[in-house]
Amino acid sequence: MVNATHKQIRVTLVRSLNGRLKNHKACASGLGIRRLHQTVAVADTLENRGMINKISYMLNIEEI
Repeated sequence: MVNATHKQIRVTLVRSLNGRLKNHKACASGLGIRRLHQTVAVADTLENRGMINKISYMLNIEEI
């Protein structure tokens, strides 16, 4: 469950996970993304920012 005091970021997967590095697939999984064009809201924490930065070339990012 996401803490209400944190800002949130809306993340959408816009490029496929097929053929990607295992670490990049793990980052997508850690953010809760399972399939193409799925949108999830995650807390704006340093941990999540690190995962988002690592796979930013596959994501669409919006601050809520």
